[in-house]
Amino acid sequence: MSSMVVEETRDRIKAWLVQEELFKEEVPHENLYFQLAAEFPAQSGRHLSIIQPKNHEDMIVVFSRIRLADSHQMALSAMPPKEKERLIWQMRYDLLFQDSSFEIEPAGSDMQSIRFTREIYYDGLTKNELMEAIRNNFKCELYVVWKFQEIFGGGPTNRIAGPPEPMYS
Repeated sequence: MSSMVVEETRDRIKAWLVQEELFKEEVPHENLYFQLAAEFPAQSGRHLSIIQPKNHEDMIVVFSRIRLADSHQMALSAMPPKEKERLIWQMRYDLLFQDSSFEIEPAGSDMQSIRFTREIYYDGLTKNELMEAIRNNFKCELYVVWKFQEIFGGGPTNRIAGPPEPMYS
C-alpha cells in the first residue's frame, strides 16, 4: 500500500471527524499507519480511536473500550457464581447480534472491561459507514452501562482517560 493512499485515507477520516466535532488528536504508534483519537458523542468524554494497523493495509478499525466502575466490579465479584455466569453469558448473547465485535477483558468471569471493534475496508469506507461504526460501538457501550445499572443500580462506569490504546501492539 502506498503511503500516499494511507495519508489520503487518514486525512479524509480526520476531516469527517472535524466536521462532526469529534476529532481530538493524532496519536503516533509504531505498529499503526495512523491512530486518530475522537470523542463520541461530542464533548461527552467517551473516547474512541480510529486506527489503521500495518498488518491490514486495506482496513481501518473503530476501537473503543469501556471499563466497569469499581463498585460494579465488586458487585459482580460478590454475585453467586451461577448468577454471575448467567449475566455474562446473557451479555455475550446480546452483544453477539451487534455489528461491532467485542472482547471481555480479562477473559472469564472477572470482567473488568469490554473492548469493541468495527472494521471497515477501504472499498466500503464512506463518512456514513464510519459514523455508523462509531454509533454502533457507542450503542454497545451504552448497553453495558445500562445493563450494569439495571442489575446493580447507578454509579459511574469509568471510561479510560484519553484514547484507548491500539489493539495491535
